[in-house]
Amino acid sequence: MSEIEAKRKNVLEYLRDNKFVIPMYQRPYNWDIEQCEQLWEDIVDSFTDGNEQYFLGCVVMYKEKDYYNIVDGQQRTITLSLLLKALYIKASENNYKGLKDNFEKCLWEVDTIKGEVDFSKIKLESEVATKEDNDILTEILTNKYTTKDDDINRQIKTAKSNYEKNYLFFIQKSNEFAGIDPESWTKLCKFLLENCILLPVECSGKGDSGLENALVIFNTLNNRGMPLRDSDIFKNIILQNQTNKEAKVEFAKKWKELESQNDDYDMNFIFQNYMYVIRARNKSNEKIIALRKFFTKEILSEPSIIDDIEKLSNFFGEDFNENLSNKLKQLYNVLYYFPNLYDYYLDSAYYMYCEDTKKDYFANLDKVLSKIVANFLVKFINKPTSSDIRQIVLNASSTLYEKGEIDFKTNSKEILENETLFKEQFFKANELVPALLRLNLYLKYPQQEVIDDKVEIEHIFPKTTQWRASYTGWDKKEAEPYIESIGNKILLEKKLNIKASNDYFDNKKEKYKKSKFLEAQDLSKYSKNDWLKEDIEKRNEEIYQRLRKFFIENI
Repeated sequence: MSEIEAKRKNVLEYLRDNKFVIPMYQRPYNWDIEQCEQLWEDIVDSFTDGNEQYFLGCVVMYKEKDYYNIVDGQQRTITLSLLLKALYIKASENNYKGLKDNFEKCLWEVDTIKGEVDFSKIKLESEVATKEDNDILTEILTNKYTTKDDDINRQIKTAKSNYEKNYLFFIQKSNEFAGIDPESWTKLCKFLLENCILLPVECSGKGDSGLENALVIFNTLNNRGMPLRDSDIFKNIILQNQTNKEAKVEFAKKWKELESQNDDYDMNFIFQNYMYVIRARNKSNEKIIALRKFFTKEILSEPSIIDDIEKLSNFFGEDFNENLSNKLKQLYNVLYYFPNLYDYYLDSAYYMYCEDTKKDYFANLDKVLSKIVANFLVKFINKPTSSDIRQIVLNASSTLYEKGEIDFKTNSKEILENETLFKEQFFKANELVPALLRLNLYLKYPQQEVIDDKVEIEHIFPKTTQWRASYTGWDKKEAEPYIESIGNKILLEKKLNIKASNDYFDNKKEKYKKSKFLEAQDLSKYSKNDWLKEDIEKRNEEIYQRLRKFFIENI
């Protein structure tokens, strides 16, 4: 057989002639009832429309011993097995011997001489499922799972596993279809087995080349399956490097724990940060390449990689953030509103540098973060390209291991020195307003707690309102360019912002009193009852000078 072979097979041939394993590096089975319903309707519609065939998609797999490892297509393969098992129940009840025999050959090992079925030997196994899920899948496929027709809806609602929910769903659909037209039900089963087509792509090769071939093919296909991320592929390579079964199981268990401990960051994000860590260690500021291309087998076979990934994953965990001082929380809150993620990559490199050199990460963190905030914002205000920002991050991370400090090797000082241009750019940096407003707030009120749940930007002078006769000194047309000025904006809780809405300033002040934002509280005490042009201009200047001073001090 050549290294790659593709041959169309119907469902009967595909499931009857092969045994499958879902390898550890795959993601868990996550098709739900919605996707199963779509599959069922597609098959039924194709059958009732009189179509000759229905194409179910491609499957990419490679063989190890007697089993095919599924690289792409596990969701459909598992779902088809659950569907056939549900149909088998009805075929057994009605003693449709031909259908029953075919279903048995797809689900279990059958003695080719005696024709006896061994219900304990299922043809589908999963290494990625939890023990609880695996127990349910095994019960379903070994004929140990029982259900009551009148309880199916309740059972679906209380089912704890997608295996169970989907299996029960297919039983329900099978019963409904058979109840309406028993003869068409048997023809539907025959259509599914013989006229529903898959394209299995079988990859072979010595050693790991079967897997490698499968991954290459997988990356070129677009089908109903859920694509593997870069981190899924890295997981497999690391897994293959483990020396024995026990080590593989332990690694798979640890990986699952890492995946589950962060709701905000997936493993792809962790590897993206890890790439910058490795570059920092190698003192490299060369051009960035794609993640999959960067992580070669040599890097992924390093003994330290598991510990490093675990450290980085813990670094982004909730427990880590709970130990931060109020000032550090403020600085991280400003960084969160930057236009890209490069600040994360630099912070990761700094953290791992401290781990490598046995230094206290928190000792100078406020200075480091202030430097990152200042340099990034000055560059952002100066309208850089993404490559400009990426380069200063590479410079800063690589100098950590050269000098023991962050050096952006950038022109931030020169940008600040051209104050006329910088000031003009500052007031045009509308995309940075969320970050700039937060930085101004925390510099003005160091005691301000970080509030970031349901917070909006409030326009002090409303964006739309009826013009008020007492707005002396300017008219409506003159006011328009000032409305979006940073001096006319504050942070405010969403509920209060809705209440303040487009009201006049003297009425808004009553709402500001109730805010947890100290700046809003101060505005509620403002002596004037109108917020006018001179007020916006004054606040514009205050914000600019306060932030410029911060930039100068930290660059």
